[in-house]
Amino acid sequence: MGVDILFLFIYIVLSSTVDAITMSVIFIVHCLVKLVQSVKQGTGGIHIKMAFYFGVALISFANLRFIDKINTFGIRDYFIYAYIVPEKMVDGATIWAIGNTFAFIGLRLFEKMSFPDISIVLKNKNAVKYVFRFVVVVIFLNMSGQAINLSFISGGLQKILVLLNLIGIMFFARLWVVENDVSYRNYALILLASQTTIALFTSYLRTDLMTPVVSFFGGYFLGKGSIKYVFSYRILPLVAIGFFFSLFFNALSGSRSNFISAFSDKKQSDLGYTYQSVKDDDRGGALDRSSNIAQLSNIVRLVERKGHYNGQASFPLLAALIPRALWPDKPNIELGAWFALEIGAATISPITGRANNSVNMTIPGELYLDFGWIGVILGGIFFGGLLAAFWNASSFNLSPFNLTGSLWGGYLLFNALFGLGSDLQLMISLVSTYLMLLVIKLTSNYL
Repeated sequence: MGVDILFLFIYIVLSSTVDAITMSVIFIVHCLVKLVQSVKQGTGGIHIKMAFYFGVALISFANLRFIDKINTFGIRDYFIYAYIVPEKMVDGATIWAIGNTFAFIGLRLFEKMSFPDISIVLKNKNAVKYVFRFVVVVIFLNMSGQAINLSFISGGLQKILVLLNLIGIMFFARLWVVENDVSYRNYALILLASQTTIALFTSYLRTDLMTPVVSFFGGYFLGKGSIKYVFSYRILPLVAIGFFFSLFFNALSGSRSNFISAFSDKKQSDLGYTYQSVKDDDRGGALDRSSNIAQLSNIVRLVERKGHYNGQASFPLLAALIPRALWPDKPNIELGAWFALEIGAATISPITGRANNSVNMTIPGELYLDFGWIGVILGGIFFGGLLAAFWNASSFNLSPFNLTGSLWGGYLLFNALFGLGSDLQLMISLVSTYLMLLVIKLTSNYL
């Protein structure tokens, strides 16, 4: 924690004297120092803080690249550049650095804390086969258009089914390496192919095309039991796949409905953006889309214009505490759409009556918008502690046969790779999913 205090002092001292690029570089160094420390202090197994430090560093590098583009070329026509506030970039970079630093401190302070354990360890290979068959049935129903709707029970239960489909790839890939059983590898590859096919034709998010691949390689390296294998030739296939995906990313930029329509004659996207209005070199690559300095700069400007919102920006999250079974007409919580409208990065679609864009505020950004620096400090510590307690509840490293622990731990790892790049809606999603897994765990004790 001494490293965090040192860098925190640096951020405070330099915040009014350096530019956004320098602030971002310093924070990237901070993240890498923390990552190296966590690897050296580890016992060979993966920990949530490793993914968190790496994810925050990656987003910060995307910010660095994005800031350099703005400084070099200025604001261009494409919407990803249009809503940035260049003169507020250094303030946004400072909020990002300080907010995450307090999250690092929270992780360290509460690293031994845990919520009730949710792990269920499968006892034999037959149980593994039954899990695989169940996942295949769920995928088949989704591919055939028979969407499974269990919202009358709990939205969290729907999330568990999604996790089974996605994290199941990681679960079987990990078993393949640990047990040296190719049947588990085949299970993982079947699920990978199925999920990728679904993403090709139905996914709203282009990154869904890569997520199954990342899950497979994640399971592989987890099975190896040491992070050192990531820095070997074994990572090359994933790097190659990521490279080719980035080449296709621009082709996908004009279509938010599915991959196939990006190469069809229909160029109009679901959000109202068109290929005709975007130059080939102005669509923004995958790394640009990972940056969050644009929204952070807008948060600073909003606060200067309107003052802190004193909880009003996050107030809709209270509705998430009411089960949909008790409130069937509960409106969707769309903080990103609200924020996009607030900063002028979206309009109301005349067709759907909804915002045609969504922009996440980031957790540090939302905390600053609502409560100022006290919110960033206390909220960052709280979120870091929450991550630690949730991670420990998974008992992720207990056994590769730990089904629910793998689902929950894998879900946390995926979210950690995005740092605090989402907004406070993430906390609601984490809590609801954990509670559903806890119910499953407690129910299994009586079976």
